[in-house]
Amino acid sequence: MKDLTKGNIYKTFFLFGIPLVLAGVFTQAYSVINSVVAGKFLGETGLAVTGATAPLDNFVNSLFWGFGSGFAVYLTRLFSAKEYAKLKHSFFTGYILITVVLIVVETLLVVFYNPLEKMLKIDEAIKKDTFIYFFILRFAQIFAVLNTLTVTTLNGMGITGYTFLMSLISSVINIVGNILSIIALHMGVAGIALTSILAASVVQVGYMVKITRCFKALNVEKKIQPNVELMKPALSYGLPNMVQQASMWVVGFLISPLINGMGVEATASYAVVMQIYNFLAAIFQNSSKTVTTYVAQCIGAKQPEKIKKSVLVAFLQYMAFTLPFILVCTIFYKPVCGLFFKANASDLSKTYAYDFARIY
Repeated sequence: MKDLTKGNIYKTFFLFGIPLVLAGVFTQAYSVINSVVAGKFLGETGLAVTGATAPLDNFVNSLFWGFGSGFAVYLTRLFSAKEYAKLKHSFFTGYILITVVLIVVETLLVVFYNPLEKMLKIDEAIKKDTFIYFFILRFAQIFAVLNTLTVTTLNGMGITGYTFLMSLISSVINIVGNILSIIALHMGVAGIALTSILAASVVQVGYMVKITRCFKALNVEKKIQPNVELMKPALSYGLPNMVQQASMWVVGFLISPLINGMGVEATASYAVVMQIYNFLAAIFQNSSKTVTTYVAQCIGAKQPEKIKKSVLVAFLQYMAFTLPFILVCTIFYKPVCGLFFKANASDLSKTYAYDFARIY
């Protein structure tokens, strides 16, 4: 655990930010790996299956990501203010409530899948496999959202090295699991979804062990006391951020029927480009966690005078971490897109991907 308000701000930001960015890269890597494996071994159909409902998943998950990120800012303030007991009980109360809501939402997505499928205009050729993938992925999404909540809380306590390690483990599980399930077991897209569940659940266990040890190190009483009253101040942090995140992702959800309506090639190509975009976004978003954590700790520690300088340092950090990747993906968009396609992929799929990629 670390107090970011102490020491040289430039050194603090970059040393704290490097593991965050690497963790974001490896966390997003599991989704990228899913698409690469699907494209290389299952072709454009496999790519289309993994991408057909992705905008819906991203929109739904953005609600939880947004709330969790805002909630984590509140928890960070509690940490820097040394209100450790309140921090522990608030975290577990939020964790339990979000888990319950997640289960309800994921169940409703399955119950109302048929009208959602019609709205998304999923191509006939991939309807069956898309439902299988979508259904199995519900369980992985629950763990993925809880992972985000736990990670942002650990980051708020100044912990980044461990989250990087867990992200690396997740990526290894995904690579090995996808190869085994598709090449050795011939499970198709179902294997990709099942591997996602395995990776996300294993990592979540690791995160919970770590955060429990952190509370023990802070000498907080062992008994967990969930209290809904503790969530009231957290809502002022979580709800606005939830709305902001949802407003960003709803556009992709609304245009997905147009993309899917253009055929399997367009769906597959859009899935490729969204993976590239999400990879770049993960770098930026995780770089940005440095300044949000720093600012929250400054407020909690009653040192607001340090915030102004952090904005400039955060911008420099963002440029250093993100710009090289953006330039590579912009200049070399053809070979980057080619990572996802078989050698004999249709020219139409590649053309769509190149056009999407250049604009994005």
